[in-house]
Amino acid sequence: MNTPVPQRLAALRTAMQQHSLDAYIVPGTDPHHSEYLADHWKVRAWISAFNGSAGTVVVTADQAGLWTDSRYYLEAAAALQGSGIELHKLGMPEVVDYPQWLANQMSAGSHVGVDARLLALSAFRRTARLLQHSGAEISAGDDLVGEIWPDRPPLPNGQAFLLQDRYSGKPRREKLSQLRRTLEVQGITHYLLSTLDDIAWLLNLRGSDVPYNPLLMAYALLTPDQLLLCADRDKLTQQDQDALAADGVVFEPYAAIGSLLRRIPTGSTIAIDPERTNMQLFNAIELSCRRVEQPQVTSSWKAIKNSTEQQHIRACMVRDGVALERFFYWLENSVGSPELSELSISHRLREFRMQGERFVGESFQTVAGFAEHGAIVHYAADRQSNRCVEPHNLLLIDSGAHYLDGTTDVTRVVAIGTPTEQQRADFTLVLKAHIALATARFPERSSGAQLDPIARSVLWRNMRNYGHGTGHGVGFFLNVHEGPQRIAAERSEAAMLPGMLTSNEPGLYRPGEYGIRIENLVLTQPAGQNEFDSFLCFETVTLCHIDRRLIQPDLLGSHERDWLNSYHQRVYRELAPRLEEPIASWLAEQTAPI
Repeated sequence: MNTPVPQRLAALRTAMQQHSLDAYIVPGTDPHHSEYLADHWKVRAWISAFNGSAGTVVVTADQAGLWTDSRYYLEAAAALQGSGIELHKLGMPEVVDYPQWLANQMSAGSHVGVDARLLALSAFRRTARLLQHSGAEISAGDDLVGEIWPDRPPLPNGQAFLLQDRYSGKPRREKLSQLRRTLEVQGITHYLLSTLDDIAWLLNLRGSDVPYNPLLMAYALLTPDQLLLCADRDKLTQQDQDALAADGVVFEPYAAIGSLLRRIPTGSTIAIDPERTNMQLFNAIELSCRRVEQPQVTSSWKAIKNSTEQQHIRACMVRDGVALERFFYWLENSVGSPELSELSISHRLREFRMQGERFVGESFQTVAGFAEHGAIVHYAADRQSNRCVEPHNLLLIDSGAHYLDGTTDVTRVVAIGTPTEQQRADFTLVLKAHIALATARFPERSSGAQLDPIARSVLWRNMRNYGHGTGHGVGFFLNVHEGPQRIAAERSEAAMLPGMLTSNEPGLYRPGEYGIRIENLVLTQPAGQNEFDSFLCFETVTLCHIDRRLIQPDLLGSHERDWLNSYHQRVYRELAPRLEEPIASWLAEQTAPI
């Protein structure tokens, strides 16, 4: 049953009337506050037809809106045509976020609803405070969209497995002991984890329940002597179940988390993260249990890759680089073929990666955007939008993979045909911005907001800019987007620390023409200490050549030229011995000094 969006909105409004609601919020997440969702939880996508990873829909009796950021302006505008849903472009002047919009729209006595599983405690509180000013109130309760979604996919049922200690670098038992010691100092007896990547990291556990993310649908409740894992135990082999049991992990049904929280003994103290704990879980915790609200310490630990993980990351980047160079050689020799399209490029790149050892899957849907599609930051080709790649513009390819020993994310732009002078100038400016960040040195504990202008100011000086962040954290065979660190203009309390894996990806987009982004992953490393401070720097770990045809050498300073030549020398040194002829000789040409 594939009803049009206006009919779905009409059905939702009917359900709102039955529940005496004047407005209803549809977040674009799941009970675990994930970015990538299992099909069962794509509620916002179903009600709006917008599939981006960020966005919230609000429906009232006579209005409907979608709030999303600049990464999705173009994609959202196309998806919402004829839907009756208005696009609210976050970050644009005079555009307020949905809680303030609701406060402006609602009158005294109005009631706003939301599925209690899909809104975090902190977001609920912020919205409630704003609504109070207009005399309205919000209640976290029923899943109204689920009531009208006739063919909703079931909960996922993928297989899961334990990641070997030789990859993780730290046994599960040690992580659990470290967590308990940390909590004991604070007088905390229980610890709730609902974020899937934190559970996966803590237990050295990987799954297949979420597209592009090696995760298992689960909740975890740490008690003084056990870890209660609410998940389907049949997704793991008996051997893995026994290994978990030996470390004090006890399986409970996925849906049992509420009853477990309600049974916490009187006088206990539980730690929860208000940004990550949904309202259904919060409401299940009895008042007799003292609550400590704080950020999840596991997220900070997970972000700092240990020495074993760092060694594996470097090794997996070599294998990923081999696949990329084989792909780009194939691409160059396929230009002019009528079969060359955005979709065929995505499929072929996956095939090259699948040939590598320890490959598990793609870390996100490949962005292969030719010409104007490259200006859509998170564009994903489908049968309707797919276009042929012809020799007259730029091709942007943003892709990544999961291996047992790491996760990759890399963006390259290649010239298909002869690039224009404007394209070369734009590309070189983005390259200069990339190099500025790659070569930066900065005091320890600097924030991402402090680092963001290092790259962006290069473009600012030339009256250019881009709407997305400059960098995001990346997991170790986990989520390709991982906090807490990020390099962006928005303020963040998370500091850059040694061992963090982060992207470096400035860009430039000309809507209707082309897009440019150059992305490598970087490990934060110590740079030295003196009387002024302890300083950090970035180690670039991604290995893939940068298209020299798009570079205007006269725009590069000597230090920028030295960085590029040194980087290309390393790409050739690491990858060429693993490439067959004539690809190795071709790579020598691509990495020749400028």
